[in-house]
Amino acid sequence: EALRIVTILANPALPTSTQEIWSRIGLKGSITDLRIDADTKWGQYPGGVTVVKGDPLFPRKTA
Repeated sequence: EALRIVTILANPALPTSTQEIWSRIGLKGSITDLRIDADTKWGQYPGGVTVVKGDPLFPRKTA
């Protein structure tokens, strides 16, 4: 639930990454269609959805 809310809040700054997180935590649709005031209330994560592990969104840089 916390990750869902943080993802919505971070969307304006990181739209591509947050859409990927949104999909990986099993949520459908476009994150850009959500409204911060209405969609960040606690308890809206449906639960029981499959979380997908993927490649790192922010890979480490090597020196």
